[in-house]
Amino acid sequence: MTGEEDVPSEAEITGPDEVPGPEEIRGTIGRYVDEMKAAGAIGSPAVERAFLTVPRHRLLETFYRREADRTVTVRHDPGHPRRDHLALIYADNALATRRSGGLPVSSTSQPSLMARMLELLSLTGGMKILEVGAGTGYNAALMAEIVGDQRRVITVDVLEDVVDQTRRLLAAAGYPAIQVLLRDGFEGVPGQAPFDRIVATVGCSDLSPNWAEQLADDGAMLVPLAHGNGHPLVLARKDGHVLRGRMVLRTGFIPVRGPLHIDDLWMQGVHVSNEAEIVHERDPAPRFPPRTPEEPTWLTDEEEDFLFYLGLYDRRAGHAPAGPALSAGPDGWAALGPDGIWWWKDASLARELDRRYREWDARGRPALGHYQVTFVPAGEGGDPPPGSWQIERRFYHELLTLG
Repeated sequence: MTGEEDVPSEAEITGPDEVPGPEEIRGTIGRYVDEMKAAGAIGSPAVERAFLTVPRHRLLETFYRREADRTVTVRHDPGHPRRDHLALIYADNALATRRSGGLPVSSTSQPSLMARMLELLSLTGGMKILEVGAGTGYNAALMAEIVGDQRRVITVDVLEDVVDQTRRLLAAAGYPAIQVLLRDGFEGVPGQAPFDRIVATVGCSDLSPNWAEQLADDGAMLVPLAHGNGHPLVLARKDGHVLRGRMVLRTGFIPVRGPLHIDDLWMQGVHVSNEAEIVHERDPAPRFPPRTPEEPTWLTDEEEDFLFYLGLYDRRAGHAPAGPALSAGPDGWAALGPDGIWWWKDASLARELDRRYREWDARGRPALGHYQVTFVPAGEGGDPPPGSWQIERRFYHELLTLG
């Protein structure tokens, strides 16, 4: 996301506005699920059945979409959906449902990401689930279908209007027993613990010690955890007083509010500079594969893998249009793209970026999934073991190793 101000427009969406019948809606949902299966997002019968069963269009009213250089407001009737609205809803896109200051503050996530997260959770019948970040309730309904009992899914959100709407729409869609609670997700829900699974659908700067206390001894938590350019998912389980797990998937989520949010853990972008002052040092051979024409300034998988590695060493790590970057704010920056190093003001940043790249390359270009992670409560433990990295968060020391 950028920090630019987007003013929602009330422009009508062009296209057919007929209300399709139940058979056509089922066909639309079936194609949507088939596309996610073909992409590898859905791999189990349980997750497939859940997506075929839960009507995403029944859990939305107002949402927003990008159209050229503006944001368009879509007024959707969940009981009488327009065909063109269904085409937007049953596509593999995240949909913002609340905005503030030009930026989303609540949304329903990209369906393929939701499917991959459900597969990672390995849900089975009878499990008790805590979800942090209710959104539209779509993910809670999917989990309820898989575990087989709506009462065993508890979802919490800090926004009162989100909670009120989600309760109402879930009930109308056939999920009145899912518990939607108004509270800070940091607290968890101690009165209903233990939970077999805890999943966060907001980007967190740390794990909550309350979640660890409320997690069943054989339970697992799945959390998008801030690092460098996004919120890579960590899947962790209890091991005594610590949590152990692995990094599993690159994601980007709306940041959490409250105690789990820490400002400026890593640099966010680069300082806008005079293009005439930017130095470009071309490489004799490309370090990364080229980006696709559709997303020329987004990072490739290998660039993301390098950026994660860079962020283990340096809190100046972040994303620039040219590629993975080190940023000193107004004092300079350097970025490593497929066609070489770009830098502004401070050549030492370019040298440091090049050094870290060569280290990463010599290690075999490790990907996100190669890292094991341990969370030790703050105030415990000492120096990290040789060959590992330690990230200081608010409530935990995060230790990472390759292997």
